[in-house]
Amino acid sequence: MSTLAIKGGSPIRDAKTNPWPAWPVWDKKEEKALIEVLHSGVWSYNGPKEVAFNTAFAKFCGTKYSVCAANGTVTLQLALEALGIGVGDEVILPGLTWQATAATIIDVNATPILVDVCEDTWCIDPKEIEKAITPKTKAIIPVHLYGAFADMDAIMEIAKKHKLAVIEDCAHKHGGEWNGKKAGSIGDIGSFSYQLSKHLTAGEGGSLTTNNYELTEKLDALRNCGRRPEPINEEADKGAGVYSDDGNFYQSGNYRITEFQAAILLEGLKRLPGQNKIREENGDYINSLISEMPGIKPMKRDARETKKAYFNFAFRYHKENFKNLPIEKFREALEAEIGISVEPSYEPLNKCSLYVPLTKPSRYKLNEEYWNDINPARFKLPICERIYNEESICLHHKVLMGTKNDMDIIIKAIKKIYDSAEELL
Repeated sequence: MSTLAIKGGSPIRDAKTNPWPAWPVWDKKEEKALIEVLHSGVWSYNGPKEVAFNTAFAKFCGTKYSVCAANGTVTLQLALEALGIGVGDEVILPGLTWQATAATIIDVNATPILVDVCEDTWCIDPKEIEKAITPKTKAIIPVHLYGAFADMDAIMEIAKKHKLAVIEDCAHKHGGEWNGKKAGSIGDIGSFSYQLSKHLTAGEGGSLTTNNYELTEKLDALRNCGRRPEPINEEADKGAGVYSDDGNFYQSGNYRITEFQAAILLEGLKRLPGQNKIREENGDYINSLISEMPGIKPMKRDARETKKAYFNFAFRYHKENFKNLPIEKFREALEAEIGISVEPSYEPLNKCSLYVPLTKPSRYKLNEEYWNDINPARFKLPICERIYNEESICLHHKVLMGTKNDMDIIIKAIKKIYDSAEELL
């Protein structure tokens, strides 16, 4: 029996001498593009690289339109505003997601309705959506989480039945496909993030995708100080950046990205399909192996998910097969064996340290009823809590950019902990 690395033994992988693939990925192409922007003097405000990226990303997602914005939080907020969602409206979302998905709803003075998730995908449960619908419900925000896809067939059917808007939170799903349709092209609006950890990154940034021109016009105006764009024409498509001056503006602020970000995104988008393919092959390979292991369950891949986009590599842990080893100790032991951070899922939003709207009464206490409605603690999310507290294991997606031998190392590390769990008890 091998001594575990956390107990002083040799790790399965010494990440100092044998590091995992680096993230983010860049080379001379990004360097050249950034220098071009520097010398052009056009550093922001609908420059040629931003226009080119919007065109390329819309084509990549299979939508008619794409609009850049400052980050993935802003894109969700602008989507809600463009759909006319605000005071008195309710928006249904999963209780297991980054806090911004809910925070943007209260930022437009609407009410987030947190519902539980499916235990095998960690994505919003359509049955729970149905239960949560009221006359005030105006939209659903499904989140494609940690490489899994929300059940968009069921969600779109529910939305059609109840005449609800659907905003896809695709911050984890650049390039994933459901029944041959890209994430961000199925609902009314898709919201993407380009924060540093994401598949496609410029450090920060975001995009909104849609097939609806009226929504595109609103989104473009809202991210650009309320200036309404001219109707799309040949000049606008060339990046002329002209705006309507007929006095019909929107109240908004500056949520634009820079040309430097657009330059990096253009190059990153060229690599993304190849990177997704490698991650899909390696993720599926690991899942095929861990599905045979006691106490470890892979995330479900729905047959309708025709192209995978793994964000991080997540799987489920069951301590009863590891001599009741607490999950915190399993995470620590795995991290010591493979030399990379091992994290839980996001915190359930009803108990999330970063989703605390009641700390800002000056902004959110519109009245006592609304104040009570936005209290996250009023929601019961037993599956979300179990996932976070007892089952979730998440590794950065850069591990999936390695070789099959790298994947075998992860499997060996899990087996080592299984064989030596008593050392940690």
